[in-house]
Amino acid sequence: MHYEAPEWGTLEKIEAARRALPQEVVVPPLRQVDGLGLMCENLQVTGAYKVRAICHILNLKARGLGEKGLALASSGNFAVALAWAGRHYGVPVTAVMMRRSHPWKVERVRAWGGQVVFSGDSTEERTAALHALTEQGIHVVDHLNDPEVLVGHATLGLDLAAARPRQVIIPASTGGLLVATSLALKQIDPLVRIVGVQPKGANAMVDSLRNGELRRLDTVVTECDALTANRPGDLPWQLAQQWVDEMVEVSEEAVRDAVRYLVEEAKLVVEPGGAAGLAAYRSGQIPEQEGTWVVLSGGNIAPARLAEWIA
Repeated sequence: MHYEAPEWGTLEKIEAARRALPQEVVVPPLRQVDGLGLMCENLQVTGAYKVRAICHILNLKARGLGEKGLALASSGNFAVALAWAGRHYGVPVTAVMMRRSHPWKVERVRAWGGQVVFSGDSTEERTAALHALTEQGIHVVDHLNDPEVLVGHATLGLDLAAARPRQVIIPASTGGLLVATSLALKQIDPLVRIVGVQPKGANAMVDSLRNGELRRLDTVVTECDALTANRPGDLPWQLAQQWVDEMVEVSEEAVRDAVRYLVEEAKLVVEPGGAAGLAAYRSGQIPEQEGTWVVLSGGNIAPARLAEWIA
């Protein structure tokens, strides 16, 4: 099958974005455990892949930002990455975080010097909070619909391409990382199989693709606090229909098992949402295939919570 990349997301533009990232944004370890490939984005400088996108955005916009700086909405990991990048680039930053965001992630944002504004838990409430910041003169990044956010995410796929994957399993919330990784990989190898994973209680992309229309969840219930979107992003939804081969759902029990497995067998600390892909694979929902790689998308879990899970 031939995949026609959008003009803003060509391989050349993704490669240019990767070259421009700060040296602190590493090519993470590509580990093999029990014959399965693990891409360890949990070992990124901010503990998750999100730092790729926000650094790409600031490479494009930092010089044009005024003293009000930059803002975006996040359940946690994007906010942490924003705060780190704000300090790195010398830009004031504000994170709109949900009231249910884990307190440990909120404190991580503040520790890096980011400002935090709380909003309701729905996408619509966070969008309203961002609109209020825009009226204050703060530049807002619409991470649901900005193509440059996806270009930044797609640098992950570029790094993973070195492993020559045949199947890649990726956690999904709004769907940005999922479609962006596919965008990079399928331009290199159209035959690579891309599988997205969501918790059963936060399955907006699964529900949308199943029904052939963008769907909104009335409630979200999951311990995967990085995967709590109640709807896909508009742009990820459009791309997912062509660039994603399969979506599966995973139970909370399977996620907990995957977090424990990663600590015990791989000696890796991975947060619940970051382990969702491995959870689906280990519970038999995704067929075994040589050349399978799982993206461990984040490792920002409070130490007390991790201790409870592995006890």
